[in-house]
Amino acid sequence: METALIPTRDRQEKITLPDEGIVTLRHKLIQLNVWPDAGDQFLALMPHSRWDSPPLTESDNQWLPKVVEDVIKGVDIGVNYPAFFQKLLTSHTLRQSFLSALDIKLGIA
Repeated sequence: METALIPTRDRQEKITLPDEGIVTLRHKLIQLNVWPDAGDQFLALMPHSRWDSPPLTESDNQWLPKVVEDVIKGVDIGVNYPAFFQKLLTSHTLRQSFLSALDIKLGIA
């Protein structure tokens, strides 16, 4: 698990990221300069009880390629796809699919 300093108004808070996959996702999106401005604040505020997301839906799978394309274009997915971003943080399966699809599009895989 990784600890990150999260700036909040006048102070910085330390949060512990609950999953290596979230660390990987965060680093990848930071490298692409598309980690949402509120991403760390969302992680800091999200109760630990919310880390188990509902099962994936067909809609999640349909949105996945569009969100990957927008990430490559530099779109803030936290603003444009807030529900998907939240599920991306909480769903290990969706996160793995997203990172794999992103690597393929970037020619890394």
